[in-house]
Amino acid sequence: MPAIFTDEEREGLRHTMLDAGWTCLLERGYRAMRVEDIAREAGIAPGTFYGFFASKGDFVAEMVAENRRALMEELYGLVAQARRQGRAPERAEVDAWMRAAWHSDRAIFRCVDVADFHKIRRALPGDVSMGPELAGGVLSSVAEAIAAAGGAPDAELAASLQRVCALTLLARDEFSPEVLERTLDALIDATLDALYGRTQEEIIQNQGDADE
Repeated sequence: MPAIFTDEEREGLRHTMLDAGWTCLLERGYRAMRVEDIAREAGIAPGTFYGFFASKGDFVAEMVAENRRALMEELYGLVAQARRQGRAPERAEVDAWMRAAWHSDRAIFRCVDVADFHKIRRALPGDVSMGPELAGGVLSSVAEAIAAAGGAPDAELAASLQRVCALTLLARDEFSPEVLERTLDALIDATLDALYGRTQEEIIQNQGDADE
């Protein structure tokens, strides 16, 4: 890496490249995206790219890993704050986090197909585990907090529903855009029901809707 870059400049360039990578990935897809495209979008020379990343595959793996770490840090923060206050994370808090994550353009499942997803998954750093579900392990910690507060969460079902969210996005070409987002929202609602249960008011409302 050129010595003219300070640590701060290197970190700034790295983030610029990662942001450019998401733009290129969304526009071109994993297979068609080239290092030259990323460099052009980031405003750097291709040689500078290789001063940071050995290959396109390593670069995309870092894009995904950084995004996942940020998501996990945010949700772990919600869980930790709730524990300090002697409670479980509120449904509305987890709801907002989950919808922001799944509806984000940086949800990798929106940008790749199944084969590319598995290729990227194999290249992830060792500190990042990633099944098709968004956050199975973290959902377990949410479920534990809910159980400690007297709830009866079904963590296994919640994680399975998150897998279905991922698989739905990987099969996104089978849906119209509107139906795809509505389907995700329905799966998120079901995930939250598995974690928190439904109130009697919600059950009565759903029964009334069904009768109509």
